[in-house]
Parts: sequence; structure tokens; C-alpha cells
Amino acid sequence: MGRLMLPLGLGALLVAAAPAGANDAAVPGKPTTTTSRQGGALFKIQRAGHSAYVFGTIHVGRADFYPLDGKVLQALQHSSCIALEIDPNNAQALAPLMAKYGVYADGKPHQKDLPAALQKDLGALLEKYGVTPASVANLKPWLLATVLGISEYTSQGYLPQYGVDTNLANFAKSSNKRLVELETPEQQLSLLGSLSDSEQIQFLQDSVDEIQDPVKAQRSLQLITLWRNGDTDGLAAMLAEMTGEDTFTGRFVQRALLDGRNPGLADGIDKLTNASPDAFVGVGMLHLVGANSVLTLLQQRGYTVQRVY
Repeated sequence: MGRLMLPLGLGALLVAAAPAGANDAAVPGKPTTTTSRQGGALFKIQRAGHSAYVFGTIHVGRADFYPLDGKVLQALQHSSCIALEIDPNNAQALAPLMAKYGVYADGKPHQKDLPAALQKDLGALLEKYGVTPASVANLKPWLLATVLGISEYTSQGYLPQYGVDTNLANFAKSSNKRLVELETPEQQLSLLGSLSDSEQIQFLQDSVDEIQDPVKAQRSLQLITLWRNGDTDGLAAMLAEMTGEDTFTGRFVQRALLDGRNPGLADGIDKLTNASPDAFVGVGMLHLVGANSVLTLLQQRGYTVQRVY
């Protein structure tokens, strides 16, 4: 997925880092008549008599994102199972990994080790979002960046509990459908936890710069609009712009979060499609656009890809 104000680029990690109560969202409901497009893009993939649906998700949202479009709901209701990057509701698995990769083991605050200018900007943003410094004092810089991104989206009215992945997981549970994880929480969190101290500081600096830059901040909100409109061409163009910037985060998103993960996601979808008829797969929308997208990799494996919604 790309960056969508940074944390959205972290996939289901955003939900993992969300405040308590983030799982209290409503499940996707029955279709209703609506004049607004309900977001995302749905594709049907087929090969050798096997097929599955692939839906582009977003990791924060609003209540009016639901119910999902009727075509999406129909595919969900007729699915044999639902596959996501990870199960965002599995707090039992996520909590110890967040502690392992995102929190300083000595329990001491390390923000004094940040450059003075970054400390000042960080303090101002935490105050803006009503986050007490003590509550994030022992978080590593990459997780601080995630907290800032969540807080910025929340201030704009987009909440983790309305993220599409979370709601698809809720739907699977309420419908007694098998939930499949295409990745593991450890795989996702280790990508960030394994960054060096200097890389994490640069990651945090890039996040602060993006929030403070009106043009970049607006661009991140525009990504939500593009998702809502199902504008895959627009998303691909914006992704190319973001990853083409000469920043550590732009390069990291392309190398690790996209190029490093898309082949594994495509492999998982391929195996699932062959083993389970009518699977429904939800992955971050930015994994489905661009030159080396999951859909492109599936086409290279002999799948036909048809857009349904």
C-alpha cells in the first residue's frame, strides 16, 4: 500500500497500533440505495477454472463508508472464506509483537536522543492531537510516526475502527466465515522494527514533515478521495509521485512495503484461489496499482483480471 499519510502505508499495522476500542466497529451491512460511491475497487481473478475476488481496502475510514457497495457485499456473502493481510482484531498476537518491535526494552524515554528541532516539532504535534508525552515516551521512532499519522487522520474524521480491513474481519466473524491471513504480524512489524536507529529517526522526520507540509498533507487526504472514487489510475500516479521523492520513507515504501511484500501476497492469493473456491481477498489498495502490483504479478502467473466494481 504506499503511504497514505505514512501509517496507511503500514497496512494493518495502523489498526494494530490503534487505541483501545478500535474493534468496536459495525460490520458491513446489507446494501442500501445510495447516490455516493462506496469506495474501493473489486476485481475477479480467474485461471484454469479457479476464481477469487480481490478488493482494494483502506485502513482508516468513516461511518459513511458503509454499507459497502452491493457488488462487494454479494461477493462477500457468497465467499467461502475471507483473506486479509493480517487479522487486525487479533490483539493477543499483536500486543507482544508491538512490545517487541515498537517499544524500548529498557522502559526509558529516548526522545531526548532525537534532534532538537524534531523534538520541538514532535512536542507541538502531540499537543495538537491531545497526546500526552508520557503516554508515548517509550515508543520507538517508527511507532511514534504511526501514532502521529493515526492522530492526523483522526483529527480529519477518519478513524481506524472504520478501516475496511477491520470491518471485513468483523464480517468474517459475524458470518462464521474462515479468516485467512496472507502474512503474519511478525512479518509486517519486523519490517519496521528492524530499521536502524538513524533510519527510524528519518522515518519519523519524514512523517512530521509530511504532516506540516500543507501540500503533502492535502495529498494524503486526496488519496482517500481517490480510494472512494475507485480511481486506480489516480492512485497509481500518486503512488509513483510519493515513492519517486528523494526521501528515506519514499524509498522504504517502494522497496520494503511494496516490492518486498507484493510477491508474497500474490503467492498467498494464488494458493488460496486454487484451494478454496470463491475466496474474497482484501488487501490495501496501493498493493493493487503500479508496475509491480499484486494484480500484475497474478497476470504474470496466468490469471485473467476483470474489474467488477
